[in-house]
Amino acid sequence: MYRIGDFSKMTGASVKTLRYYDEINLLKPVTIDNFTNYRYYSDKEIEVFKKIEHLKKLGFTLEEIKNNISNMSLECLDAKKQELSLKIEYMMAQINGIDELKNELSKRKVKTYKN
Repeated sequence: MYRIGDFSKMTGASVKTLRYYDEINLLKPVTIDNFTNYRYYSDKEIEVFKKIEHLKKLGFTLEEIKNNISNMSLECLDAKKQELSLKIEYMMAQINGIDELKNELSKRKVKTYKN
């Protein structure tokens, strides 16, 4: 069993984050000491934490992780993939819009210098 501070050092998560994960029922400690209120974690929670971090890197929100961590489905993964694909399309449209504005500004500067 690991105290929250030790668990924090082992995982790289801040104590504040671990307390928050406990508060939102995402990652619960194995036990909480009734007298000291220290939270204790086991090796099992380390694995759960790693899974949470991996899913966060893939773009899942904490709420999505909480709702799906114990039963991740293909449908859930496909939905996240579709969501990310739409974000990419939207960002590409924004990038293209910026490029168009840059081209317009470049043309204006060229005209200004010729006058």
